[in-house]
Amino acid sequence: MDDTTRFAVCGIDCMTCSIHLRTEEELEYQKSWNRDPDKVRCDGCRSDRNACHWGSDCVLLNCCLYERGLEFCGECSDFPCDKVSEWAGEWEHHMMAVEKMRELQALGKDRWIEQRLTEDG
Repeated sequence: MDDTTRFAVCGIDCMTCSIHLRTEEELEYQKSWNRDPDKVRCDGCRSDRNACHWGSDCVLLNCCLYERGLEFCGECSDFPCDKVSEWAGEWEHHMMAVEKMRELQALGKDRWIEQRLTEDG
């Protein structure tokens, strides 16, 4: 994964994502929802969406990357929109991603990526 593709359009860092990392905890959680753990995988938003993307029907991915031609939601003049707010919901890691997108708006994409790589390793 290169520096840009490491981050999902929503701001989640794939290198900390339990689905991308296929953690034992995540696989057990997915089993509890009767999902086949062999199908729980994601290589990021810019990977083959039919083979290795967890949410091939992700509304944020479709809107950002395919409808608007942007790399990140935070680059959009409509951010934060209803789609992002609904997605963030009550999931803490989603809410944290929205905050990261606010940082992207303030810093600009290149500085934001540089900062994320420095802070997150």
